[in-house]
Amino acid sequence: MRLLFFNHLENAVESLRASRFRTFLTITGVTIGIASIAAVLSLANGATDFLSRQAITTSDSIALVRSSKPSTPQSLLVDFESLHATTSLTEKDATELGQIENSTAAPMAILHTSLKSKDGSVDGERATLIGTNSNLLDIAELELLDGQFLADNNGNSGIVMGNQLAIDLFGTEHALGNITTIRGENFTVVGVLKSTNQPVNYHGVDFDQSAIIHLSAIKHFTQDVAQIQQIVIRSNTDQPLEPIVKTADEILSRNHLDEKDYAILTGKSITAPSSQLFSNIVTVVTIIAGISLLVGGIGIMNIMLVNVAERRREVGIRQAIGATDGQIINQFLIESAIIGLVGGIIGYLLGLSFAFLLGMYLPFSPVIDWQTAALSIGTAMITGIFFGIYPAIRAAKRDPIESLRH
Repeated sequence: MRLLFFNHLENAVESLRASRFRTFLTITGVTIGIASIAAVLSLANGATDFLSRQAITTSDSIALVRSSKPSTPQSLLVDFESLHATTSLTEKDATELGQIENSTAAPMAILHTSLKSKDGSVDGERATLIGTNSNLLDIAELELLDGQFLADNNGNSGIVMGNQLAIDLFGTEHALGNITTIRGENFTVVGVLKSTNQPVNYHGVDFDQSAIIHLSAIKHFTQDVAQIQQIVIRSNTDQPLEPIVKTADEILSRNHLDEKDYAILTGKSITAPSSQLFSNIVTVVTIIAGISLLVGGIGIMNIMLVNVAERRREVGIRQAIGATDGQIINQFLIESAIIGLVGGIIGYLLGLSFAFLLGMYLPFSPVIDWQTAALSIGTAMITGIFFGIYPAIRAAKRDPIESLRH
C-alpha cells in the first residue's frame, strides 16, 4: 500500500511537471486566496492581542462615561458612532465627576471639521477637533513633542496639534507658533503631540489626526453649548475602580433625574467597539478571500479535467492491466492535493510577508501561530481534493475500450 502511494505520488509530480505553465496558473489561483486568509488571520490575531493588552491596561484605572439613550441596546452603548451624535452629558457632569476623590477626569467634546493654514497653503484639512481640559494629556497618556498642553495662560486661542495633522497642515511636525483657522476663528499652535500610531483606541479618536482646544473654545462652534460625547475618568491610586464608578453613577443619576441616558464603561467593554470593528473587517476580507479561493478551486477542477482528457489512453491502459477505480481516483486526487498543498504553502508565506509589511504601518504586529499555518495550508489541500473529486471519478468511470481507441 505504501509503495503504491509513493508510485502515485511520483506519477502525479511527473504529470504536473509535464504541464508546468498550466500548473503554475492553477497554483497561483490557490495562492492568492490562501495569502489573503493567512494575512487576515495573522493580523486579526495581532489586533486581538493588542486590544487585550489595552483592556488589561485600562481595566483597573480607566472608566469612560458616554452618552446613550435609555432604549439603546447594550451592544450599541459603546458604538464609536455615538461619540459624534447628540449627547446627554453636560459641563456640570464633567465638573462634578472631576471632583471625585482619588481620580482625575477629562471631558471630550468631539467635532469633525476642517482646518486651514493661515497662509492659505492648505485649505480644508479634515480633522477631529476635541474640546477638553488640561487633564487629558496625562489621562490619555499622550506625550508632547514640542510646546505645552492646554493651560490657562494660552487662553481659548491655543491649540494642540496631533503629529500627523501638523505635518499635513504645515508640512512639519515642528509647528509651534503657526496659526490655523477653524470656521473663521484663528488658533495659535502651542503644542504638538508625539505620534501615537494608534488609530484605533478606547477613546474612539485618532490623536495623530486630531486638534485639541479648550472645552470653552469648542462651544463657539456648537451654539455655546458643550456637546460632550464622553468623559474619561482615571483613578489616581492603586485601589479598585469600583468606588469611583459607584460615585460617578450616583452623580450622573442625580444630575439626570434618574434617567439612564448615559453609560459607564470599564474593562473589556471599553475595547469592545475596537474588537467589533476588527471582527467586521476580518469577516468582510475573509469572504473576499473565500471567493478568491473558490475561483482557485474551480481552476484546479479545470486543469484536472484537461489532464483527464489528455491522459485518456494512459488511464485506459492502466484499467486494462488491472487498475481499480479506487487507484485511478487516488492518482488524480493526489495530483489535485499537491496543487492545493503547494499553493497553500506559497500562499501562507506570501500572506505572512504581506501582513508584516502592513504591520510596519499599524500599531500592532501580526501574530504567527501554528493554528493559522495549519488552517491556511489545510484549507488549500481540502480545496484541492474537493475540486479534484469530480475529474477523478470521471477518469475512473471511463470505458477502457473507448479510452484505448484514443
